[in-house]
Amino acid sequence: MDAYTLKEKKDTQEFHLFKGRMTTEGCTSNLSSICKEMTKSESSRNIFSCKDEDDARVRCATIGRQVCGTCVSHLYESYNK
Repeated sequence: MDAYTLKEKKDTQEFHLFKGRMTTEGCTSNLSSICKEMTKSESSRNIFSCKDEDDARVRCATIGRQVCGTCVSHLYESYNK
């Protein structure tokens, strides 16, 4: 199952989502954010970690504009017509 972690970028205080996987020991996260504009090493702290897609979507919506729009858009279904 996919897992999401929201990290704060040190120099901009912008929040970026990192996708990973749930494991028996917790969860993993990729080295780069979903939008590829941040790496794990640029993080000052986690806002949340190990959340499923639905919980991550709700938490990002609650936080608002500080969350990278490109990252959060990946939590929503896109419908191609």
